[in-house]
Amino acid sequence: MPAQIHPSAVVSPQASIASGVVVGPWCVVDAHASLDSGVVLESRVRVYGGTTVGANTRVFDGAILGADPQDLKYAGEDTTLNIGENCIIREYSTLNRGTKASGSTQLGSNVLVMAYTHIAHDCIIADECVLANKVQLGGHVSIGRGTVLGGGVYVQQFSRIGAYSFVGGTQKVERHIAPFSKALGDPLCWAGLNLHGLRRAKLEPKRQKLIRRQLRDLYRGSDTVKGFLQANKRELDPYFAEFFQNWQGGLLPKSS
Repeated sequence: MPAQIHPSAVVSPQASIASGVVVGPWCVVDAHASLDSGVVLESRVRVYGGTTVGANTRVFDGAILGADPQDLKYAGEDTTLNIGENCIIREYSTLNRGTKASGSTQLGSNVLVMAYTHIAHDCIIADECVLANKVQLGGHVSIGRGTVLGGGVYVQQFSRIGAYSFVGGTQKVERHIAPFSKALGDPLCWAGLNLHGLRRAKLEPKRQKLIRRQLRDLYRGSDTVKGFLQANKRELDPYFAEFFQNWQGGLLPKSS
């Protein structure tokens, strides 16, 4: 099926447009942008050069993909924004390219980005995440697979949120959040195991038990992250091993 491009759209001849792509009214697609098969740009979507949009991703009105990073150190380097397959990016969301620090901003597959969300330079969003309306991510934020951020969540730059976590709406994240955690309250605190996330991960019972035990040990058994890692070094679950790799910064505290 050939691409369908509305007469009012402006698409550079140097853009890569696959079969089955739909480019709606008043969209602009720059040179060196790439739209894989089945991508739909609804209306007034801007896709800058250096942006790759994966197959069957749908981008709603007014979204801006791959604009220059909002970083004073940026000096025009060639960087990228890479969006996976089967994503949904809702109205007026903005996703910036990376900087020379990492070279790219990355969005996995099957990610839902709701309206008015901002994803800054060098962020890494894993598969199957949900970012509700008006989520704002600072630069270099890392979000693990299957994580859900409630509406209006602000995440400070360089923060790391582990896989299958949940952060309640309107909160500000200033410290790292371990995998399979719930983060709630004002000020934000660790609020226990995200049982819904653990179920969605579809892990075997033995591994679920290990994750439960290690998350409990992290917050109730060990005084420090270093102590937790030392105590669990022989069988640390892969989700925790990935999360604590090259560890720096502080862990979200538990509620008092």
